[in-house]
Amino acid sequence: MYKRIISYFMVLLIAFAAFLGNSPTVSAFGMDDLKSDSRMQLGYSIINGYSKLSARSGLTDYGKTAVFCGQDLSNPYLLTLAGTFYFTNGVDLERTLTDNGYALGLVRKLNAFLERMGVKNERLTSLKAALKNEKVPVTESLDSVGLLFIKTDSAFAGRLMNDDRVDFVFAGGEVPPSMKDLNMDGRSDFEDASYIQRFLAGELVYPDADENEYIKFATDIDGDKNQDIRDATALLRDA
Repeated sequence: MYKRIISYFMVLLIAFAAFLGNSPTVSAFGMDDLKSDSRMQLGYSIINGYSKLSARSGLTDYGKTAVFCGQDLSNPYLLTLAGTFYFTNGVDLERTLTDNGYALGLVRKLNAFLERMGVKNERLTSLKAALKNEKVPVTESLDSVGLLFIKTDSAFAGRLMNDDRVDFVFAGGEVPPSMKDLNMDGRSDFEDASYIQRFLAGELVYPDADENEYIKFATDIDGDKNQDIRDATALLRDA
């Protein structure tokens, strides 16, 4: 959960995990179940929340923006294809969390496989047409998976986060060196523990729902899905 992962690959991991709807999966954020629609929507919200907060902290490089327009995971044909890809390629899910190159290669292979099987992504097709009209540069497009990498700015990235065709936008160069860096200042220290205390006191509330989901996720330092004083203690112990 606390490994340093370049955002480019972080999004790919999420996208890849989302396709493995009929097998045990893990995600780059460490959530243990992306198979249910509600769980995936929560994951998308957390990613959008991080993007917004990192932009506010001055960490965002909009020249490295990933946009995900996922497929309909209720489609039995897609689930069958995902399972086929998983088993025929000997996918190592644990390795996807530690080996960025491996993860990127897998998602590219998955995209190529889906294209060979004739899988289309109408949401992405529509979005790409809109991007072309807006003259937004696309640096890479994995059309069947539904993942685009673009160069944009804060205003347009914000618009995409509210686009019905888009599941999430991940804008920026890298996540913090530690997910315990809650205030995104490059350090994990007492100030971050204070963030947890403020959250527990009901003082750390944002007007944006995605930002609140990210803070709720990030303050669960010990990963027990509960936020309490033990999280602040764990942060200080390991800082």
